[in-house]
Amino acid sequence: MSEKARVGKTAVLCFSPSEGGMEHDAAFMAQKIRQHLGDCLLVVRQGTWLERFARDNATPCVAIDFRGNFSLKAIGALRRLWRREAIRNVIFLGSSEIRSIHFSLVAPVERFIVRHGTTKSSSKQDLVHRLTWSRVTAHWCISEHLRRNVEALFPVGRAAMFVNPVGLGDKLPYLPTARPLTPEDDCLRLVHVGRLVPGKGQRDALTVIARLNACGVPATLTLFGEGPDRAELETRIARLCLGEVVHLAGHVPHPYRHFGDFHGMLYPSHGEGFGNAFVEGLATGMHGFSYDNTVFPELRSLGLDFQMVPDRQTEALVDAIEAVWRERLPLPTHNISLCRELFSVEREMAVLADYLI
Repeated sequence: MSEKARVGKTAVLCFSPSEGGMEHDAAFMAQKIRQHLGDCLLVVRQGTWLERFARDNATPCVAIDFRGNFSLKAIGALRRLWRREAIRNVIFLGSSEIRSIHFSLVAPVERFIVRHGTTKSSSKQDLVHRLTWSRVTAHWCISEHLRRNVEALFPVGRAAMFVNPVGLGDKLPYLPTARPLTPEDDCLRLVHVGRLVPGKGQRDALTVIARLNACGVPATLTLFGEGPDRAELETRIARLCLGEVVHLAGHVPHPYRHFGDFHGMLYPSHGEGFGNAFVEGLATGMHGFSYDNTVFPELRSLGLDFQMVPDRQTEALVDAIEAVWRERLPLPTHNISLCRELFSVEREMAVLADYLI
């Protein structure tokens, strides 16, 4: 990136106490900004796994004793941090702590960007939210679907709004090519990656696998991820007699590195802001299977090739997967180069630079 794109010192804030996609995004964002745009600090809640992750990965990090959604102590700590580190840009991943951040924003901070990565359902248009969101200079949405969601629910006012997808970044060298589906294959190997919660679609995926095997398609499914729905999934696996064909792999670091073992990604999520794991799967050239909700039609409109069926229609997923198996369709490997073009870190950082100072 040219020297012209260099920006003032930036802080990336993420105060979630749990481990999840947003927290990983915050850590990687701080690393990408440091590499491409300028100095960057990761600011996190004290005592969380993200603090340990940052320090284990040599990411400059400051931990704040942040308690509750509004904290005078945190406001003071943040104000001192902005002045001590000469922070000019603040990027926040989240929403619940914005009241404290709003009252912390003092010089030298000039730009306050909120990055939206998940679909919201409740309106933020009341008087209190209008106040606490009034310091936002730009809303960063990682998909067009999220831009529409933010525009409908948030008090955007004079703030800029831009769409900038997540860059795959340092994952690209480690993304294998998916396993080709050949006449010699005696089973169809499918994968799903995501936190084990009902909305991610693992329950639907089990229904699909059961029906595929019942109609003569020898399909297996590996589920990467952990979460509160694990016990329910284990119960369903037992009830549907899927113990031999479904594997709950649990939390695995860098699951995308294992994608070379699979022919396709079964991803019947009930809604995604972007669908990082699904895009990573497409970037290996594997077959993809999804519903037509939220961001998935947008991904198709970008030219990515995958099977998309009506929302919550598990039988349609069964039909789509069975057709791929019966016809031994070739992998859509042109997705590989397209993903590298659409979701490059250089592209992501170049767009972001226009909203920083």
